[in-house]
Amino acid sequence: MATQPPEKIIAGCEKKILKAFYRAAKNVPFYKKLLDEKRIRPETIISLKQFTQNVPVIDKETVFPVNSLTDICYEGFLDDVCLIYSSSGSSKVFSFGVETWENRENLAVGLEFLLDNAFRIFDKKTFLINCLPMGVKVFTRTIPVAETSVREDVIIALILKLKDEFDQFILVGESPFLKKVVEEGIKASVPWKDLCVNCITGGEYISETYRTYMSTLLGIEKGKPESGIFIVNMGLSELSLSIFSENVETINIRQAAIHNDQLRRSLAGKEERRVAPLIMQYFPQQTWLETLPDENGNPELIVSMLHPKSKIPLIRYNTGDQVKLMSYLEMEKILNKYGVGGLLPTLKLPFGIISGKKLSVIDKQNKEVSVTEIKEALYDKIDVAGKITGNFRLLTDNGKILLWVQLKSEVENCNGLREQISDSISKYTSGLIAVELYPYDRFPYGVEHNFERKNQYV
Repeated sequence: MATQPPEKIIAGCEKKILKAFYRAAKNVPFYKKLLDEKRIRPETIISLKQFTQNVPVIDKETVFPVNSLTDICYEGFLDDVCLIYSSSGSSKVFSFGVETWENRENLAVGLEFLLDNAFRIFDKKTFLINCLPMGVKVFTRTIPVAETSVREDVIIALILKLKDEFDQFILVGESPFLKKVVEEGIKASVPWKDLCVNCITGGEYISETYRTYMSTLLGIEKGKPESGIFIVNMGLSELSLSIFSENVETINIRQAAIHNDQLRRSLAGKEERRVAPLIMQYFPQQTWLETLPDENGNPELIVSMLHPKSKIPLIRYNTGDQVKLMSYLEMEKILNKYGVGGLLPTLKLPFGIISGKKLSVIDKQNKEVSVTEIKEALYDKIDVAGKITGNFRLLTDNGKILLWVQLKSEVENCNGLREQISDSISKYTSGLIAVELYPYDRFPYGVEHNFERKNQYV
């Protein structure tokens, strides 16, 4: 993938998607029934054009609530399953992922490839702490793993006990919880800045200002991977724990886009956008990706699973994420145009330009304010980010946009904080927003966050 031409890497993927479609049409009870209802005969779909024109798009609501788990599985049984995991249910609908004993080794190999590419785990003595909620498993064959779930006290105890035993640590968790872990670790005298601590996060849109805040606390310095690396991974429980992933090179592209309006707009495809989207790569051999316009013309991600051993081989599955797809050659052309061609990643894989879920409110002047813009604003100033929990709500009242922000429990003096937040908001959106700060125990949308469910934000 580093030496072959990018067009050779994606060659054959069109044949793979048709094979994956035939496999699901023949062997998955739910899918056979769906195609029968749509009067689609799989044997008549013999080209990619026919596939995109005739094969139905499905989503979480059409698949999981109305079907048994066996009906959406390959061959309609669970006898070969080693693991079942669930989504958070924050959308009020649960989706499920299933892994087989046979595929368990492949999962470990795939994960270790990603970890070594990012963190050089085969060259450094590495300890991974999985602090993802709900028992999401991380399979490895070569490095030790602690499964702590969302227990910051356990994580802190492990780091303090093992800090002299490993060259580096990797924390895998969702962003609000990682913030709490690192901040609580500082109180417990964890020497974050003296250690090499890497982080992998995801589960929701991650702002670049959040990465900067966390890197500051951990002592991660740009251009010095030996100090740690903070990367974003995007996956879904029902598809794969990794569809898109960052690396140091894609992070550098995003950071360049922050300081170059023309580059940012070329990547995001939106003239007015002030927030730099996530820049990530994906393996075309693993997932066939498309986009379709939503009701506002924004591209939504459509995923088809290509692996011949997928137990739930979802085909043309709409994730609801706003994603712009871009080939390696297209990215190369854009970066060269703006004089930053040296940032092009080594692996010649295609890209996803990730804007996150469609979460926003609109005021009476029809100005839109998105969650992504608010996230960038709240972490824009290090001292402000240290005084808030990260939990907030965007809402409207008679056409006026309100932002309610939860303060941390120890914050008593917030003089000037509202003005600082408002100043940061003006950098990322033109919408007029009234900011209201709430003491920790008076936040209207719940006090204690157990980190098992995602924040709603809107």
